[in-house]
Amino acid sequence: MKNSILITLLASVVFLGGCDSNLPERAIGFVTGENSDAQWHLGTQSAIDVVNTVDELWTNQDYEGMRSFFADSVVVLRPNGISTSTFDSFIESISTGDTASWSYDYAFSVDLDPSIGGEHVQAGFTVTYPATDEREEYTNQQHESYYVVDGKIITLSQYSIRGNSQ
Repeated sequence: MKNSILITLLASVVFLGGCDSNLPERAIGFVTGENSDAQWHLGTQSAIDVVNTVDELWTNQDYEGMRSFFADSVVVLRPNGISTSTFDSFIESISTGDTASWSYDYAFSVDLDPSIGGEHVQAGFTVTYPATDEREEYTNQQHESYYVVDGKIITLSQYSIRGNSQ
């Protein structure tokens, strides 16, 4: 009796394991151009964790702590149109601007080709800029697109939609 139960359990495990290989690959979307044969896949938590850590360091203005998460030649496109091509020039571009506070609203990661590494982390923020002598306080919805390879941010593109004055 024990042997028949063990054989039944073993057969069930083998059967269920075999069924998994018959499932279609979970890919979504499309890409045009030279990558037109590729589809998007869900990314990993580790790429999102890089962005989470950078956000925490950025909040605390620990720019030296952020350095290890960026490629030396990181390309950053800021929402004001300024483009930088080194970590130091990026930090300079954010250190001379308005002081702002933000909430980190979402993040997810997608991967065009999981076999070669590199993920596209998408993150959203609500950014509030304080009033100055020249303007009232206002809020932006900001979307950021990070390309992360081996724990380093290679590119960062930031996009803002200005909200109403508060």
